[in-house]
Amino acid sequence: MKSFQHAVVLLLLAALLLPLVTACGPQATPTSSPPTQAPASAALPAASPVPAATATAAPTPPPAAFEEDACPFDLPAGQVEGETVDCGYLVVPEDRSAPQGPSIRLAVAVFHPGANPEPDPIVYLSGGPGGSALELIQYTFAELFEPILKANRDLVVFDQRGVGLSQPALDCPGLRALGLELLDEEIDGRPVSEEEALTMVRDAALECRQDLSAVAELSAYHTEASAADVEDLRLALYNGPVNLWGTSYGTWLALEVMRRYPVGIRSIVLDSVYPPDKDLLAEAPTNAARSIDLLFDTCAADEACRTAFPDLEATYRDTVERLNQEPARFQVTNPLTRDTYDVVMTGDNLATFLFQFLYATSVIPSLPQILYDASQGNYTVVAQLMGSLLAQGDAGSSGQQTSVLCHDEIAFGSEERFAEALADHPELKRAFSDSILGELGVEMCEDWQVGRADALLTQPVTSDLPVLVMSGEFDPITPPAWGRHVAGTLPNGFFFEYPGVGHGASTVAGCPQDMMLAFLADPGSVPEGACIEGMVDWSFALPVAANAVELVPFTSATFGIQGLVPEGWQEQAQPGVYARGSSATDAVVLIQQAATTNASELFGLLTQQLGTVPAGAGQQEANGLTWDLYAAEVQGLSVDLALADGGGQAMVVLMQCYPQERATLYGAVFLPVVQALVPVQ
Repeated sequence: MKSFQHAVVLLLLAALLLPLVTACGPQATPTSSPPTQAPASAALPAASPVPAATATAAPTPPPAAFEEDACPFDLPAGQVEGETVDCGYLVVPEDRSAPQGPSIRLAVAVFHPGANPEPDPIVYLSGGPGGSALELIQYTFAELFEPILKANRDLVVFDQRGVGLSQPALDCPGLRALGLELLDEEIDGRPVSEEEALTMVRDAALECRQDLSAVAELSAYHTEASAADVEDLRLALYNGPVNLWGTSYGTWLALEVMRRYPVGIRSIVLDSVYPPDKDLLAEAPTNAARSIDLLFDTCAADEACRTAFPDLEATYRDTVERLNQEPARFQVTNPLTRDTYDVVMTGDNLATFLFQFLYATSVIPSLPQILYDASQGNYTVVAQLMGSLLAQGDAGSSGQQTSVLCHDEIAFGSEERFAEALADHPELKRAFSDSILGELGVEMCEDWQVGRADALLTQPVTSDLPVLVMSGEFDPITPPAWGRHVAGTLPNGFFFEYPGVGHGASTVAGCPQDMMLAFLADPGSVPEGACIEGMVDWSFALPVAANAVELVPFTSATFGIQGLVPEGWQEQAQPGVYARGSSATDAVVLIQQAATTNASELFGLLTQQLGTVPAGAGQQEANGLTWDLYAAEVQGLSVDLALADGGGQAMVVLMQCYPQERATLYGAVFLPVVQALVPVQ
């Protein structure tokens, strides 16, 4: 989640003027995001083998063909097809028990680190199940994948069977559309009860199943088959050892590859571990509640957080109760499509929101402020983050997710234990009971009819292969205890817990990624974990004093302009874009740029970028320049704009901020910056 979220936020912030830079400027692209206990643990000692987990020999899969083809996605910045990345499709049997039957095509991209890479590539196994690694890779690559190329190995990224850009993709567009329509708990203006909504969702899922059954054998989409796909991918591309890197559900898939095809593996990284022998259905509510309680306990133990947000847990629970009685209403915008939706925020929905964003390491420090703002009726950041979830939802295949979970997980889950766990945490009912991980999922699986996995799939995996097991302290769905549990049957498994981290530790820059790279270089040695101690002193984001701004001079050779910029605001990858950056969710940004056009044409281009026509707000005379001022609201944020012709080019100042800070920042930042900006003499 984290990587995509950070990319989406800056898609709005830093990329507003992407087409407007002068010819001498670089082409811009969107870029990426005190604990109460000691979070790190050393490598586990060797564990005794578990008899039930003994690996069994798997039959050699039939040969698979790799067909080179054009990359079916927008390339990330700096990637050149045929040079730094090659693409194609792996053709494999749909039904592994009938290899001569219909074939399916898995979309594959191989990213190259440069000259003379090591011979053993890294194969990335994405989460979900049903999550596409390729559909949004233009946004996630810089933060998620590019750092791992420092291992000097090819990085193989592919969409698993039934997912994303693979063919067929088990998508359910009708189910997706219904979910969007129900965000306001209405259909065509008519209120819809929770019971009625669940019936509609189940009916839409059944309709999707009927549609997908015409193009796919749904019972063939499961973890065991995907493990065979990974082995085929290895044989087709390299026919030598590979390193597996699995995140979330991808760890379960990696463990199954370890169980069935161990010969072709050099090392494994398991990040946010999903153990095959754990009951996700029964344990999910308790895991989520653990993470939520940890957030409140950690804030209460931190003097600064406790002072800024006193009694945060009580404030949150009071807000949940109040919103369940009187829901809030606001709008949410998908930042990629700019489609806007009316949303009803009940207390149960707020609890679901908190659960979802405890996944995101970059958002966790801001959660106390976000919850406090919600208690005051301010949902600006909530709406932005929900918009990122809408965008991410377009990069998943819910039909594949349902097939895998029904076949491999829910078929073995305990409905009784789930009911007991949910009774202890009733505020999480919407998050679980009304989803695929709950009563709705059990009912959907009755309709989906994809059978049941062999019981071996649900047994622990025992292996002597070297494994790095990474867990985030705050992970709300795959807790650190699960990582320790899996490492317990891996004699050469090294377990580490990372403080302040949510779901996806290997995506966190600094210590976690450095440890992963060190492990890949030498998987036979215990990774050096001393850097984890330096992560202990992370802190929560605190309220920002909007008027605490000092302006300092700046000169931009790129745009030929000079003026003032707030001290401490950091220039982003795109020149002339300055982010306040008080936290990963801080949307306050200032843009000062120039383009070889006139102000009138520039206004037209900006109008297209903003998706609205800003209203005129007067003029400002300064330094012999006449500035036309405009104001607008974009995706719940205030946008102020100033344009002037000078020095043979058009100059622009754009400030984006929260509505509640607009009046202060307009006087403290926007107007002084406009009055100071001039062409370089």
